[in-house]
Amino acid sequence: AVVSTQSTGKTRAQRNKEKIEKLKAEELVAGRASKQHTHQLLRIKAIKKEIRAETVAAKEVTKQRQAKKHIVSLRPGKYGPGKLLEEQPDFLLPEEVSSSLRQLVSPANAVQDRFTSLQKRNLVEVRKKVNPHRKYALKYVEKWRRKLPEELKELTKMKRNKRKPKKVIKMAE
Repeated sequence: AVVSTQSTGKTRAQRNKEKIEKLKAEELVAGRASKQHTHQLLRIKAIKKEIRAETVAAKEVTKQRQAKKHIVSLRPGKYGPGKLLEEQPDFLLPEEVSSSLRQLVSPANAVQDRFTSLQKRNLVEVRKKVNPHRKYALKYVEKWRRKLPEELKELTKMKRNKRKPKKVIKMAE
């Protein structure tokens, strides 16, 4: 089996040229890769420094997260869906304040203050006041016992009239 050079349509010189160009391209790529490798070898210290900085930053972030989780775990859980609305503290105007602080009476309620404090610290559920209401109106039914005796007699007569007498079928013997 003889392979002719005419089948591929290229001369030996052209094939040789292509081989040389291919080898040169491969050498170029290999040269670039080796250059990059040597550059990275020379940069080892800087790369190590970058890696250390990244690990230190990551450790700091994890420490902060753990501290935050620990603080949150110490707090009591949230009870109920409501949120406590902060009220502005009551204060007296300069004209209302007496000259002597001994005569000053605080308008605060100790029980109420304690309760709001418990709500702020999530120890007691915060709720909205619910007004009692019904979905449907009540139906009023008049009971038979409450009716007058005359009315009862009339009702029982009406019931008796509605009943039909039973039919008795006799069988022929």
